[in-house]
Amino acid sequence: MIRAFLAIRPADDVLRNLKAAQEDLGQAGIDARWVSANALHLTVQFLGDVREAEMPEIERGLREGLAALPPFDLECRGLGVFPNQKRPRVLWVGLHGAGLSSLAEATETVLSPLGFPPEERDFTPHITLGRMRSTRGAESLVRIVKASGQRSFGTSRIDHATLYRSHLRPEGAVYTPLVAFPFAPAA
Repeated sequence: MIRAFLAIRPADDVLRNLKAAQEDLGQAGIDARWVSANALHLTVQFLGDVREAEMPEIERGLREGLAALPPFDLECRGLGVFPNQKRPRVLWVGLHGAGLSSLAEATETVLSPLGFPPEERDFTPHITLGRMRSTRGAESLVRIVKASGQRSFGTSRIDHATLYRSHLRPEGAVYTPLVAFPFAPAA
């Protein structure tokens, strides 16, 4: 079995900006377990545990289904928390780009007939920066989130999505890229 998910990652300069934001938040006293730089990503769709025999059909479907999508610009902008500001558990940065909904729809169209049901929640494109370990610093976090509603961490050109394998470990998940699916060549 392979624990798999389809994701996109921002450019290296944007990742550096996100790491700097994590460091700033940590210095503000926020008690969180921060996501490592190599694990920062947007999950387009989580597949869960997949039998290895199913992987070729999934890969073929994604390759064909995503090949018609045009590359798009993705801006990392604004900080937020889940589930809400009264009980912040997950700190995230918002993602904005005209191609995000097309990517999510194309992925759902390919994977749904293969037995991967569509997500029931609304698609809220974000990258998780950290998970709160305690309530220490929660008040500071809420203030920072409110003040950072439109803060931009940079823009990336997204021209492919990647299927990843997730290895769950006590110190955190390790993500291994399996296959990249390029979008249509730029005109």
